[in-house]
Amino acid sequence: MVTGQAAHKDGGIPNGELLRRFTEAILDRSRDVAEARAACVDVLGDEATAQAASVVASFDGINRVADATGIRLDLETSRGGGDEIIRELALEELGAARA
Repeated sequence: MVTGQAAHKDGGIPNGELLRRFTEAILDRSRDVAEARAACVDVLGDEATAQAASVVASFDGINRVADATGIRLDLETSRGGGDEIIRELALEELGAARA
Protein backbone atom coordinates (compact mmCIF):
# COMPACT_ATOMS: atom_id res chain seq x y z
CA MET A 1 0.00 0.00 0.00
CA VAL A 2 1.24 3.44 -0.87
CA THR A 3 0.12 6.19 1.49
CA GLY A 4 2.21 9.01 0.08
CA GLN A 5 4.06 11.76 1.86
CA ALA A 6 2.30 14.82 3.21
CA ALA A 7 3.83 17.97 4.61
CA HIS A 8 2.07 17.20 7.90
CA LYS A 9 1.38 13.80 9.49
CA ASP A 10 -2.31 14.65 9.60
CA GLY A 11 -2.43 15.33 5.84
CA GLY A 12 -3.90 18.72 6.62
CA ILE A 13 -7.22 17.33 7.89
CA PRO A 14 -8.55 17.01 11.44
CA ASN A 15 -7.53 13.65 12.95
CA GLY A 16 -5.79 12.78 9.68
CA GLU A 17 -2.98 10.84 11.31
CA LEU A 18 -5.47 8.77 13.33
CA LEU A 19 -7.53 8.06 10.20
CA ARG A 20 -4.39 7.14 8.24
CA ARG A 21 -3.36 4.64 10.94
CA PHE A 22 -6.88 3.16 10.93
CA THR A 23 -6.85 2.88 7.13
CA GLU A 24 -3.45 1.20 7.12
CA ALA A 25 -4.58 -1.24 9.82
CA ILE A 26 -7.68 -2.18 7.80
CA LEU A 27 -5.70 -2.79 4.60
CA ASP A 28 -2.60 -4.42 6.12
CA ARG A 29 -3.43 -7.75 7.76
CA SER A 30 -0.20 -7.66 9.76
CA ARG A 31 -1.44 -4.66 11.78
CA ASP A 32 -3.78 -4.62 14.76
CA VAL A 33 -7.07 -3.28 13.39
CA ALA A 34 -8.84 -3.67 16.77
CA GLU A 35 -6.37 -1.30 18.42
CA ALA A 36 -6.63 1.26 15.61
CA ARG A 37 -10.45 1.01 15.63
CA ALA A 38 -10.56 1.51 19.41
CA ALA A 39 -8.37 4.61 19.08
CA CYS A 40 -10.74 6.02 16.44
CA VAL A 41 -13.80 5.27 18.56
CA ASP A 42 -12.19 7.02 21.53
CA VAL A 43 -11.52 10.18 19.52
CA LEU A 44 -14.20 10.20 16.83
CA GLY A 45 -17.02 8.07 18.25
CA ASP A 46 -18.77 4.99 16.90
CA GLU A 47 -20.59 6.59 13.97
CA ALA A 48 -17.59 8.44 12.52
CA THR A 49 -15.41 5.33 12.92
CA ALA A 50 -17.98 3.22 11.05
CA GLN A 51 -18.14 5.86 8.31
CA ALA A 52 -14.34 5.89 8.01
CA ALA A 53 -14.28 2.07 7.73
CA SER A 54 -16.96 2.23 5.03
CA VAL A 55 -14.97 4.74 2.99
CA VAL A 56 -11.88 2.51 3.19
CA ALA A 57 -13.93 -0.55 2.16
CA SER A 58 -15.52 1.33 -0.75
CA PHE A 59 -12.21 2.52 -2.17
CA ASP A 60 -10.62 -0.89 -1.69
CA GLY A 61 -13.54 -2.53 -3.50
CA ILE A 62 -13.36 -0.08 -6.39
CA ASN A 63 -9.63 -0.76 -6.75
CA ARG A 64 -10.20 -4.52 -6.74
CA VAL A 65 -12.83 -4.25 -9.48
CA ALA A 66 -10.54 -2.02 -11.57
CA ASP A 67 -7.64 -4.44 -11.10
CA ALA A 68 -9.75 -7.48 -11.98
CA THR A 69 -11.08 -5.90 -15.16
CA GLY A 70 -7.67 -4.70 -16.29
CA ILE A 71 -8.51 -0.99 -16.24
CA ARG A 72 -5.36 1.00 -16.87
CA LEU A 73 -4.25 4.15 -15.06
CA ASP A 74 -5.48 7.47 -16.37
CA LEU A 75 -2.88 9.71 -18.00
CA GLU A 76 -2.56 12.07 -15.00
CA THR A 77 -1.96 9.22 -12.53
CA SER A 78 0.42 7.53 -14.93
CA ARG A 79 2.47 10.72 -15.40
CA GLY A 80 2.33 11.41 -11.64
CA GLY A 81 4.33 8.28 -10.87
CA GLY A 82 1.70 5.57 -11.07
CA ASP A 83 3.51 3.63 -13.80
CA GLU A 84 6.75 3.85 -11.84
CA ILE A 85 5.09 2.37 -8.76
CA ILE A 86 3.60 -0.45 -10.85
CA ARG A 87 7.05 -1.27 -12.29
CA GLU A 88 8.82 -0.95 -8.93
CA LEU A 89 6.39 -3.27 -7.16
CA ALA A 90 6.12 -5.63 -10.17
CA LEU A 91 2.34 -5.35 -10.03
CA GLU A 92 1.96 -6.39 -13.67
CA GLU A 93 3.24 -9.80 -12.61
CA LEU A 94 0.21 -10.42 -10.39
CA GLY A 95 -2.34 -12.86 -11.78
CA ALA A 96 -5.16 -10.32 -11.80
CA ALA A 97 -3.10 -7.95 -13.93
CA ARG A 98 -2.57 -10.45 -16.73
CA ALA A 99 -4.75 -10.10 -19.79
